[in-house]
Amino acid sequence: MGKGFSDMSRYNKSKVYNTMHKGGLFLIGMTMAACLLACGNQSDNQDNSGESNEESLDIATELNRYTAQNPDVFAWLYVPGTGINYPLAQNIDGDDTYYVTHDCNGITESDKGGIYIESYNMMDMCDFNTIIHGKTTKDGDMFSELWNFADENYFKEHDQFFIFLPDNTLTYEIYTAYKAPNENLFLKYDFTDVGSCETYLKDMKTNWTTKTNIREGWEEGVDPYNFLVTLTTVDEEHPEKQWVVVGCLVGDAAGTINRELDEN
Repeated sequence: MGKGFSDMSRYNKSKVYNTMHKGGLFLIGMTMAACLLACGNQSDNQDNSGESNEESLDIATELNRYTAQNPDVFAWLYVPGTGINYPLAQNIDGDDTYYVTHDCNGITESDKGGIYIESYNMMDMCDFNTIIHGKTTKDGDMFSELWNFADENYFKEHDQFFIFLPDNTLTYEIYTAYKAPNENLFLKYDFTDVGSCETYLKDMKTNWTTKTNIREGWEEGVDPYNFLVTLTTVDEEHPEKQWVVVGCLVGDAAGTINRELDEN
C-alpha cells in the first residue's frame, strides 16, 4: 500500500510555499531561509532576514555547483547548530566504498571521505530508512559532531536536521541517539517489507539503554509508514560499534515523499 507523508505525519503541518524555479534553486533558497530563521531564533528585522536569504542562496548555489560537477551528488545535509553542512552523494556505479576514500567532488582522494548513502537506498529519500554515513575525524569535521548527541542537553537543544533536494526541502525531527552494533542493516532487514520494518524497530529498542537519548513524546518510537534518516559514524578505536542519530520526517515542502510497502 502506498503511503505519502501526509498520511503518516505525527505533526500538524502548515501550508508551505513551494513554487518551482529553474533547477529548484528558488525553492531551496526560500525554504532554507525559513529553516535558518526558525532554527536560529532570529528576529524579523531586515538585516537578519537578508543574512539568512544570502546564506540559503549560497547553499542552493553550492548544491547546484556540486551536482553539475559530480552526478553522484543529489542533495545537501544541514544540521543546525553544528558544522554538519555537506553535499550528499551516492556512487552511481554502485561502489558503496567509493566515498569512504573520496570527497564529494567525486575526484579527490581523501582520508576523510564524503557524506554518502549506499546503493540500497534511493536518491529520492522515499525509503523507510535512509542511512547516511560519515567519518569521525581528528579535525572534528564530517560526522564527528554526531557524538555530541550523547549529551542530554545537547540532544535537547538540537532537535532537527534538513535535507535539500533540487526540488524539495525535507525536515526531520531528531528523536533518538544511541550506540549500536556496527552492522550492515540492509543485509539484516528488508526495508520494503512491513514485517521486516517492524522487526527493525523492535530491535532498535533493544539497543536503547539508560544512556540513550529519546526526545519527549517519541518514547513509543515510530512505525513502518514513517520515513527515517539515520546518520551514522564509527569510532575507529572501537570499530565494532557505531553511533547513530535518527530523524523522522516531519516536513515535506513539495509533498512528493511516498512509497509502496509490501504488506503480504
